[in-house]
Amino acid sequence: MSELNSFDSLRRQRGFGRNTTLLMVVLAALTGAWLTFHYQESIRGAAGSAAPAQQHTGNKVPRSGSEAAAKPTQLWTCGMHPQVVQDHPGECPICHMELTPLALGAGDDTQGSATSNGGATVTIDPVVTQNMGLRTTTVEEGPLHRELRVAGFVSEAQTGVRDVNLKISGWIQHLYADTEGMHVQAGDPLFDLYSPQLQVAIEELIALHKRQPAPDSPSNSGSASGALDALEAAAVRKLQLWGIADDEIQHLARLERAPQTLTFRSPITGHIIEKPVVEGDAVEAGERVLRIVDHTTLWIDARVFEQYLPYVAEGQTIVASVPGQGGKTYEGRVVLIHPHLDEMSRTAMVRMAVPNPDLTLRPGMYATVHLTADVSEHATLVPREAVIDTGIKQITFVVTSPGRFEPRKVVMGMPADEGKVQILQGLRAGEVVVVSGQFLLDTESRLQEALRKFLDERSGGAAVPPVTSASEATAEPQTAPAHVH
Repeated sequence: MSELNSFDSLRRQRGFGRNTTLLMVVLAALTGAWLTFHYQESIRGAAGSAAPAQQHTGNKVPRSGSEAAAKPTQLWTCGMHPQVVQDHPGECPICHMELTPLALGAGDDTQGSATSNGGATVTIDPVVTQNMGLRTTTVEEGPLHRELRVAGFVSEAQTGVRDVNLKISGWIQHLYADTEGMHVQAGDPLFDLYSPQLQVAIEELIALHKRQPAPDSPSNSGSASGALDALEAAAVRKLQLWGIADDEIQHLARLERAPQTLTFRSPITGHIIEKPVVEGDAVEAGERVLRIVDHTTLWIDARVFEQYLPYVAEGQTIVASVPGQGGKTYEGRVVLIHPHLDEMSRTAMVRMAVPNPDLTLRPGMYATVHLTADVSEHATLVPREAVIDTGIKQITFVVTSPGRFEPRKVVMGMPADEGKVQILQGLRAGEVVVVSGQFLLDTESRLQEALRKFLDERSGGAAVPPVTSASEATAEPQTAPAHVH
């Protein structure tokens, strides 16, 4: 029996819990409906007070000029929900905060009015602006110099590359330049070549040179002497065409017999970058034996974005610095601007020639290139932080009078040095703009403009005087306005 009583008690408790849950759901639904109804009624009341609509059964009767100019009723709004506007004080139906009065712009036609830029002029007590930390500066006019810093890559100058080719066949008897990367001076021996064809030509030269009579000899006259001269000149010419230097030919002509091998020397000072042969290789006429590169002048290939290309020209002076060189800089000039643009990086290759007499620069190094471009001699300049860039338009706040800030559209141009930017349209030299705290002004300007549009829509198109926050109009000098965000 006791167990049955316990079961009945438990069932009644569960039934009571379900009834309680159902009752709470019903109360929540009724509360939400009441709040929605109250909120709609407050909006209708505010619209009706701001611009009382005249209902007619037929056509609409336009409002008279005296009615449109009549002084509207005091309005209240919520600081957290500015869409809530009503004609009597109270609480916000959404967050239950105390509503804030809106003061109509009395005696000031431009206060809170919309500008051509789509914003509203903001007026704040000058003392309050100081408490808010607003800072201003004057628009300047002066030369616009832009220093471009781009990344570069050190490479070998193509004009300094020299190939050592043979114009006669033979064998590499001994190779002096036997290592890639080896540095050689002009005139240093590169390799000894054994060539039977070359030996025969040298023997002919020696024989013809020996048959030449002495200058004071009686036989040094006539057609015989002239023929010998022509034959010797032909032998010399043959060796010259094979790449033998003139001083080397004169030395060979005075020998008793031709040497077994002939030494070929470096034509320039540089580094061996290619060595396709080894000692003992057979080489053919026209075959490349060595490749030498002069590093006393190197190239720096930099990537410059397309918007900066108009300010780069051939012959322009550049300064480059290389990490790891202890702050050392290298001065050069632009020798080439590539005509094609890279589709992925949107950059073009700009090539600079940099002297490297001490060979401290090495191909493959990264460099930072500094280019100074003279964009304009007379440019309108403001600090970059004075411009609010929304992605669609740029806005700056101009101080029209003490405590009055007008939002104005501007068009930015080229970034300048020292954190400034060029202004192409919208500002003049001598005007004062806000450089700190302009985001607070932008928020207040947008809020005032939204309130004006809201009231215009609720009033059915009737003229509504500009509105401002009553707290701004009556704020104490030591207290920042509550509605400037």
